[in-house]
Amino acid sequence: MKRISSLLATMTLLLTLLPLQNASATEWTMTEDPGLQMKMGMSGVSPHVERLNGVDRVWRSDGPTGTVASDCTDEGVCTNVPLTGRLGNDFTVVTFTNGTKRAYFKEVEGANQQVYSAPCLDAGCTSVGTKTATTPDMKVPSTTKAWGVPDAVLLPDGRVRIYIVESPVLGKCTEKIASYISSDGISFTKEPGWRFENGYVDTEILRAKANDYVVIMADIACTPSNRQMLFMSTSKDGLLWTTPQILTGPGVEGLDPTGYETSPNVWRIYYSQGRPGNTFVVTRGVLRFTPAPVVTATPTPVAIPTPMPTPVATPTPTPTPIATIAPTPTPTVIAPAPVAKKITITCVKGKTSKKVSGVNPKCPKGYKKK
Repeated sequence: MKRISSLLATMTLLLTLLPLQNASATEWTMTEDPGLQMKMGMSGVSPHVERLNGVDRVWRSDGPTGTVASDCTDEGVCTNVPLTGRLGNDFTVVTFTNGTKRAYFKEVEGANQQVYSAPCLDAGCTSVGTKTATTPDMKVPSTTKAWGVPDAVLLPDGRVRIYIVESPVLGKCTEKIASYISSDGISFTKEPGWRFENGYVDTEILRAKANDYVVIMADIACTPSNRQMLFMSTSKDGLLWTTPQILTGPGVEGLDPTGYETSPNVWRIYYSQGRPGNTFVVTRGVLRFTPAPVVTATPTPVAIPTPMPTPVATPTPTPTPIATIAPTPTPTVIAPAPVAKKITITCVKGKTSKKVSGVNPKCPKGYKKK
């Protein structure tokens, strides 16, 4: 039995070591209505969308006035929304668990450009209160190119994180994505390392749940087509991300994507596309994620030699003892010893006489045999 158990253990180990071909690839697809952009009639860059009262409110940077906004129906009919005051550029909004909202945006002021935040003064964030600088680390000279487009997101633990494009060195596709963290949504601290490198820009967190983050982004025309394309990536913590996966197909090249989840693993995406004359329009598409089916391959059988049966030791029977009758010994006949014949002598001492009997009688001391 010990040998058979050992072989079974070996077979189990071999099956365990065989590769199971689990499909790990996932499929992201995106489609766009080619005629929708003309119907919407929105120009600009850095759009940000929120679903409000059954319509999509889309803020975007469009000209020297800074941010403008439109409400768009599901059919793509968009109407301008009046805004009060200046809302900066690269506008984004975070809604906290208590229902309050805070806007985050970039402002160019003289020689510098910096990221600020301000409380929204109404539910639709058509005006904001006093702006506050997020951190000196998100402040660079106004001449710095390929910097900004902050994306603020509420994390599952209630903190706020801002993802932003930075250019620590100049060159082709050297842009990086940094992140800053805040416990109150106002004061931010830079987090170590980079979230993305090698020319990825314009991140938009589409999902931020515990162990489940999804981001859509663009590159800075780093593909062979020399056009800005859209990419997807996922993460467990929002810090370490999978290798970005390019979205291919007609109508998916662009920049500054934004969106929200309409149903499980389906998102509505707004993004900008360049047009002749250095103009930009905002278009819309549908992003879908289809998990690849997990296929477990049947393990290849491993030839295992048939175990030889363990020989069973046959006990040698104990012979039945045979009673042996010892012969009765012949008794030894001992002849009786001859009986010595007694004699009597007379012993005298002076006038005294004694008789002494025995086999070899002797006279006492001082007596003489008569």
